Amino acid sequence: MMYFRTREKVFKGYRGVVLWLSITLFSWLSLLFAIWVELHAVDNEFNDRAGEIHRTLTQRISSLETVLTSLVGLYHSSDFISVAEQTSFSQEMLKAYPFISTILQMTRIPEQKRAEFEARMREQGFVSFRLKDDWHESDLETGNLNYHLPVSFIEPMDPRSANVLGYDLSRLPSAFDTLQRSIKSGEIVTFGPVQISRSGKAQYFVLKPVYLGRYPPKKVHERLDMFNGMAVLCIELERIVDGLIGPGINFELSLKPLGDNRHLRTAGIMPAITKSDIAKIAVDLSTLNYQQKIDIYGVDFVLSVNQRIKPLVIDWWKVLAIWMLSLLILGLAIGVYRNKRIAQLQEDEANAAIEAEDARFSHVIDTAFDAVITADANCMILSWNQQAIEVFGYTEEDVLGLHLFQLILTHKSLLETTEALEPMFKGSTEHPTGIRLEVEGRDNSSRKFPLDLAISCSKIGEMFTLSVFARDITERKQWDEKIRTLAYSDSLTKLPNRQAFKEQVSRAIKVAKRHHRVGAVLYLDLDEFKRINDTLGHDIGDMLLINVTSRLEAQLRETDYVGRGVDDDNEFRNIARLGGDEFTVLLEDIQKPEVAAVVAKRVQDAIARSYNLNGHEVYVTPSIGIAIFPRDGHDVEELLKNADTAMYHAKAVGKNNFQFYSEQMNILATTRLKLEGKLRKALACNEMELYYQPQIDLASGQIVSAEALLRWDEPELGMVSPVEFIPIAEETGMIIELGEWVLNEACRQNKEWQDAGYSPIRIAVNLSSMQFIQRDLSMKVAKALKNTKLNPQYLELEITESVIMRNVNETITTLNDFKEMGISISVDDFGTGYSSLNYLKRFPLDNLKIDRTFVKDIPDDEDDVTITSAIIAMAQSLGLGVVAEGVETESQLRFLEQHGCEMAQGYLFSKPLPAGKLVEMLRMQDDGIELGISITGNL
Repeated sequence: MMYFRTREKVFKGYRGVVLWLSITLFSWLSLLFAIWVELHAVDNEFNDRAGEIHRTLTQRISSLETVLTSLVGLYHSSDFISVAEQTSFSQEMLKAYPFISTILQMTRIPEQKRAEFEARMREQGFVSFRLKDDWHESDLETGNLNYHLPVSFIEPMDPRSANVLGYDLSRLPSAFDTLQRSIKSGEIVTFGPVQISRSGKAQYFVLKPVYLGRYPPKKVHERLDMFNGMAVLCIELERIVDGLIGPGINFELSLKPLGDNRHLRTAGIMPAITKSDIAKIAVDLSTLNYQQKIDIYGVDFVLSVNQRIKPLVIDWWKVLAIWMLSLLILGLAIGVYRNKRIAQLQEDEANAAIEAEDARFSHVIDTAFDAVITADANCMILSWNQQAIEVFGYTEEDVLGLHLFQLILTHKSLLETTEALEPMFKGSTEHPTGIRLEVEGRDNSSRKFPLDLAISCSKIGEMFTLSVFARDITERKQWDEKIRTLAYSDSLTKLPNRQAFKEQVSRAIKVAKRHHRVGAVLYLDLDEFKRINDTLGHDIGDMLLINVTSRLEAQLRETDYVGRGVDDDNEFRNIARLGGDEFTVLLEDIQKPEVAAVVAKRVQDAIARSYNLNGHEVYVTPSIGIAIFPRDGHDVEELLKNADTAMYHAKAVGKNNFQFYSEQMNILATTRLKLEGKLRKALACNEMELYYQPQIDLASGQIVSAEALLRWDEPELGMVSPVEFIPIAEETGMIIELGEWVLNEACRQNKEWQDAGYSPIRIAVNLSSMQFIQRDLSMKVAKALKNTKLNPQYLELEITESVIMRNVNETITTLNDFKEMGISISVDDFGTGYSSLNYLKRFPLDNLKIDRTFVKDIPDDEDDVTITSAIIAMAQSLGLGVVAEGVETESQLRFLEQHGCEMAQGYLFSKPLPAGKLVEMLRMQDDGIELGISITGNL
């Protein structure tokens, strides 16, 4: 009030009016300017926080690719991934990335295997399981799509999410084009929203395709052929943005699809959903707005962040300070006295602001999440905040004046940090003024832990000050190591997986080239492992793999082990499981290739010993391929391919042995691969044909039956020997499809001959070992008889002696099913399987076929004479018929007749004939024409 009285005395008349108008106008303008400045600061702070939210959300979206890559790597790492392994891996991923709501696996199921897939899922406990593809849209155009893509695995599993199992997403109208684009490109895609259960929330599916084969396909048609399913992550928009806004921040955050998101409708597993807002965090109206487009693997979303400007947002003290400053500046024009007075007020206000700033700065430092420390040019501690007390355990009074880095770092890290800090004190602009280091820290209890340091240096005059931000990153390191372990180790055996082994081999090859050394890779495959898995179950198979791993580790001497980490004894061992029953061993710096053979022999002998697995005595042998580097491969892909080729050669020459790689093997492998590709198309192109070799009744000389034999006439290669393509069919599983075709075709042709009026004969069809272990084999045989209307008495099934002895109880059940149908059963290649007479009495058999190896040298070889005579006598005592295979000479025929053999087949009577030739022989027999004995089989 004193100032106003003084001014009234000084300014009179119109000058007083001008003065008051000027003061009033200037006051309002300064007030508006102050408010504008504060609002500008609020806007900048809002944009900074919104940008941080945007970056955090982008990082979350990027982590989806990491999870999908790990899932696909898991599926590629093994041919036999159990549900328990999938569940364990998925639970770890869901725990590590809580914004992922669900992990799914969609499996490609061919149309013809739909019923088989549904039955398998029901056997796993999903009693009412069926494949669901009944979408609302009836005009979906799927082209030539001949498969289904149902959900076959989901985690977490609960009664609500279990309803999703079986939904065929390849028929989902809104997803069809997206799925096809992903399959052809191999890239990650997103589609949605989809409501995956009636009471669930709308989610988006992020998918990555899984392909068959050892190596990822590079061309579109290869991806379409080798496509095997999808690894899927389900994300809820509410969860992916959850936690992005800190407590106490009045923001409105929304993540919406780009477009008309207020009337969003989409087809899904449940009826279409509508939502005006998705992932809504706050409801206040906003005046500040931040929008950014977010691309989630092909689907565009809009991230909106809004903040309502409330009175409390503005710092009115700052506004008032600016306003008062403007009045004081105006007062400078009034007089010297008021100038001094205003200057004094400004100084007081500045001091108050400094004190407030200091207090605020101290509060920020003390409440920071990092340890914030300042030190002088000699690294002596000047300040020490609250978080530094929490991290290092020292109070501020204990550490002031002490050397910072000697206090908080180990000796090794102290040397590294000192060296890194030297350029900062040279004062040259060419050197950085800040560095960031990951070092090993220690606290007051001498506990060592990983420490992240951010160090900056500032210079005021000639004085240097260090600002240090320190953070304990123990938890982050643990999570990094856990994810790395999941990505680089096999979940069953805990051995390194394919990716880890490839990296180690790549390093070993580089070292070998640089130092002119020699190394080797052993590629192991367990013989007959699939048979053990199919007969005893996957649990026994897993136990066998674990036992094999233990024996491998025990047999490889300590010097065979490659480098390990200091803290992880299991890191990068020289043994790896590539998947299924395939193992590899890396031998580094061997003196000569023969050393690899010694190790391979040691491994072979160890694995071949018997295993006792839950009361089952199991035998398994390894086939081992050896590739020497750098001779057999200059990179890891070439080396593993050549070792794999050598392993397949070991299987081809009799299994349970080891073979070194040679160029000739590569040629054979290429030929075999080409033959495998042609074999897959053979049935579809009608290249397969049945030949028949007659079986003669020795008493009457009549044809009473014929054995059906598969022949392949390939347009480019000509007639391909069964010796070449049957092993390939058995290894690839195509023998099941070929066997079913032979059964149906033999029944069809036999019925056709009977309908044409020829005397009926039996047709003998061979069953492979893979066919015989099928649980629905009896139904398939019955279906073939029903479809062709052939009387069962004219069908004979031939089963090798070794096959029927594998699981006696199941064999008896299957054979009894055949006998109830009226089908004859014959034991093929009898005498080679060491079957027990006691078991033969229990089997419902009709005939024994003497193997051609015993018939070949009779009557000259005494051992073969004895064995053949004993088989005939044994069969007669059991009331079984006897058929001799491979009869080629009259002396063999006379011997068999003298010892009471009933039937025979071989080149003495006829070679295998096309159906038309056999029909001619049947016509001659019906017309009473003497067939005689024909060595060539020609009429």
